[in-house]
Amino acid sequence: MNRDIGLSEAETLSWGFLKALHPEDRDRYPEQRQQAVSKGQPYEIAYRLLGADGSYHWFVEQATPMLGENGKVQDWTVSCTPQAQREVQLEQRERERTAQLEAANHLEDELSVRELTARAHAETAQQRFRELVDGLVDAIVWEADAQGRQLTFISQSAEHILGYPVEQWLTPDFWVKLIHPDDRERAVNCREATRQGREHEFEYRCIAADGRLIWFRDRVYGVRDELGNIQKLRGLMIDITKSKQAEEVLRESEARFRSMADTAPVMIWLSGTDALCNWFNKPWLEFTGRTLEQELGNGWAESVYPDDLQRCLDTYMSAFNARQSFKMEYRLRRSDGEYRWLLNNGVPRFTPGGEFAGYIGSCIDITARKASEEALKARADELTYLTAVLAQTNVALEKRNQELDQFAYVASHDLKAPLRAIANLSEWIEEDLADQLDEDTRHQMDLLRGRVHRMEALINGLLQYSRVGRLDTKKSTVSVATLLAEVIDSLAPPATFTIEVEPNMPILVTERLPLEQVFTNLISNAIKHHPRQDGKVKISVQDQKSFYEFAVTDDGAGIAPQYHEKVFGIFQTLEARDKIENTGIGLAIVKKIIEGQGGTIRLESHEGQGAKFCFTWPK
Repeated sequence: MNRDIGLSEAETLSWGFLKALHPEDRDRYPEQRQQAVSKGQPYEIAYRLLGADGSYHWFVEQATPMLGENGKVQDWTVSCTPQAQREVQLEQRERERTAQLEAANHLEDELSVRELTARAHAETAQQRFRELVDGLVDAIVWEADAQGRQLTFISQSAEHILGYPVEQWLTPDFWVKLIHPDDRERAVNCREATRQGREHEFEYRCIAADGRLIWFRDRVYGVRDELGNIQKLRGLMIDITKSKQAEEVLRESEARFRSMADTAPVMIWLSGTDALCNWFNKPWLEFTGRTLEQELGNGWAESVYPDDLQRCLDTYMSAFNARQSFKMEYRLRRSDGEYRWLLNNGVPRFTPGGEFAGYIGSCIDITARKASEEALKARADELTYLTAVLAQTNVALEKRNQELDQFAYVASHDLKAPLRAIANLSEWIEEDLADQLDEDTRHQMDLLRGRVHRMEALINGLLQYSRVGRLDTKKSTVSVATLLAEVIDSLAPPATFTIEVEPNMPILVTERLPLEQVFTNLISNAIKHHPRQDGKVKISVQDQKSFYEFAVTDDGAGIAPQYHEKVFGIFQTLEARDKIENTGIGLAIVKKIIEGQGGTIRLESHEGQGAKFCFTWPK
């Protein structure tokens, strides 16, 4: 015991082991021991001691008094052995009853010795023996002839347990008739075998007077005479019906568990306190195509994918030693030879008394999930690569845009310079030769300057178109009503022209310059292309939840449906440029700006019925 609880022999002999007692046992143990010692009776006490490993273990202490010639206790024989908790719980009460019988038998044997040396104590000892035997509740003390079939003594408890009066028990072969037919031959043979000098212990069923079946554990030994011959048999029949019922309940519970486990949609396993697996359910065996015997112990590990095996065992043993739950993923070979991914969840099991009993675990096939994870990882890797490529492309594009801006600026400057020179030259010629130029020549000079201005406007339009969406402008709070007022004022429409702005224009946070360019182009076109000087233009708005839809409507000549898409193309015009100065870029710029903001633009118009340009703008 010293090694089990980590105490020295000196500490143990000086009652130092009491400090290792479980708190729940510290009061009960001394009290039960003192009661037995004070009465000079044998005792058997179960208690828990704190082991060197830091956990509590069950021990059973058994003690028997040693009587002197004067009939008093001179010494005690004490033993202490470790016991499994379940065995202690199921058999502790049975041991106590056995101890009572052994005390009675010992008392009787001692009485026989004392009869030879001191007959004066015989009646007192006999009375004590009778009181002890008659006080039994769940055990029967009996004595029979050497053949074991004719009882010569039976304790009063026999009538209490089985319902037959003591006198009936003492009739020939009555005991044999009470034994269940299936157990009778074996029980009789066991008693008769005691005549050969061997002590026997066996279990059988008896039929009570009310028809109940009572389980007994019968311990039989022979009493010898001075010559060593078996003179009679003595025994103790202990009622173990409750223990048997408990075992039956446990078996039924285990059977129900295994039945449910075998029909569960998961693979289930059990292991014991030695970390070895001792059971697998039917789905597991069907999955692996192996027998239970092949899987027991560490046999299941033979089907684990070699690259996963060590990690799998390390995870299990680490959790096992710490008595902790665990999760792990590994590949297990299926009956068709394919390795499938499993998710294994294991949790420690404990008895009702808190003692560790092993592990229970469940496994599910997660191969499909792993395939999805691999596909997602591959997609993520691909996206990461594409993102890197896109970033590189954006850098290159930004560089190209900068080069394009520089080119556009240089080209614009280089193209505008000669145009301005031509315009200036035409004016100088016209001034120097004013007296010599006729009307036709003056008209041609005006056309020349008009072409120059148109070319300059075209260059400015191209430059503006190339910069749409590439200029980084900050967002600000914009009042659309104020913006429209400024745009209309800058366009300076004829006094006879009417421009109506619908009330309740929104205030939104957006880039001001692009929105201003859109309104400027649309309103300018409505004025420029209107056939009359008293035309009307109306600007309206509708709230469309996540965006606003603005409309610029005029009552001009209108546009035929077949041209609704054409007008948004670059360099597209519906009238000759000599008739109305027009670069054909304005609506292309408008469309590009709106789509760059995530909006759309459409045209609603019929020839001779005016035009309505509708565009959306995010809030």
